[in-house]
Amino acid sequence: MTATRLPQAVIIGAPKAGTTTLCAALARHPGVFMCPGKETHFFNHHYETRGLAWYQSHFSDAQPDQIVMEGTPDYAMSNHVAPTMERMAGHMPQARLIFMVRDPIERIESHYVQMLSNNRKVVPMSQALEQWPEIVGTSDYDKVLEQVYLHYAREQVLVLFLDDYARNKRAVHARVLDFIGARGFKADLDLMEAQDPTHTRDKQGMDGAVLARLRRLKQFSKLHAMVPAPVIKLGKQLLRRPIKVSSTLELPLRQQLSRDLGPAWQAFQARYRQPSPD
Repeated sequence: MTATRLPQAVIIGAPKAGTTTLCAALARHPGVFMCPGKETHFFNHHYETRGLAWYQSHFSDAQPDQIVMEGTPDYAMSNHVAPTMERMAGHMPQARLIFMVRDPIERIESHYVQMLSNNRKVVPMSQALEQWPEIVGTSDYDKVLEQVYLHYAREQVLVLFLDDYARNKRAVHARVLDFIGARGFKADLDLMEAQDPTHTRDKQGMDGAVLARLRRLKQFSKLHAMVPAPVIKLGKQLLRRPIKVSSTLELPLRQQLSRDLGPAWQAFQARYRQPSPD
């Protein structure tokens, strides 16, 4: 297959809402080519430095009959979404986008720990929310989607809820396959449903200096995809350290964020949530 294909569908976010598990489940489907290593960060971090050919090279192994996909949940971070959507639409205007959400307070708490991991430093929760306002801003899902809808029609965007996914993965997988135009045979749904949750709180850690340098290599994603899973697991144990902080918001801050985000969250669910897939 030539290296000229671009994704037909992209999981754009939100961070810490189940996107890694969904990507891994889709990678099990024979009709889907999910970008190895999951996150390319092309349209938010590498667009001006690595070029479109670099991005296309991630999909060069896709078969002609496969739906080509990638997933970079940071595309829907509040501080990235505007330029990211403009760039993406310039190259992939027909792409279908998947946006996963969860309770905004729970997502903030999980995102806080992820930001500590990404930045390789521990700061108190209140300080982190000031230093990285996107932790809170990304939970304002309506504002994020406003930027998406400037460039993509609403029918090109599928909104999923993490609690629906946790309750009935099979039903959500069937919705996703229908949305991206892939067949959902029973055997394929069985394969997808076998995917265990990934990036759970107890598995989060902070890269040591060696692993941090390795991740900056241009070929890291491809190398990562070639390494057997047991070796990756061992490497993480040796090259990462656990993040020993409480990820629970203190009560006054939780109450304030609930007042700020709660009404919008209720309205968002009323607009986008479908009947329970149970």
